[in-house]
Amino acid sequence: MKMIRRDGSSPRSEGGAQAVGQEVRHFKGEHPGTPMQDDGPTYGVGAGGRPLWTESDRDAERIRALLRRARHTDMDGPEGFIVMDARDGVFLVTCTDPGPAAAAEVAAYRTVLSRAGMSVQRQPGDDHTLRIRLTPAVP
Repeated sequence: MKMIRRDGSSPRSEGGAQAVGQEVRHFKGEHPGTPMQDDGPTYGVGAGGRPLWTESDRDAERIRALLRRARHTDMDGPEGFIVMDARDGVFLVTCTDPGPAAAAEVAAYRTVLSRAGMSVQRQPGDDHTLRIRLTPAVP
């Protein structure tokens, strides 16, 4: 096998400092300007390839997965649900369905998420949004 330094030169051509027989592998990621390979998102990827970099991303995906399993639609167009991180372990789940259909959807979201052991409350002033905690809040 031919020996190659990281800078691309051969150790033998310059009377190199490396011992004969010592192998230096050539890796693309070691050249300037080449993106380094990483281990990917910390918590993997969610549906649709959504990267889950933080615990909050992971927890929001858990909520989405529960609602999708209950046959609710993740927002693909004008209708469905959206999950947003509202800080401090609280997530907002909003139904984007228009009119009276939204009330039934929000009630169904409440049932699915509370059965999964999550704390579910209505967002004050917004009938289409729920406040979710993965575990019930300690008083």
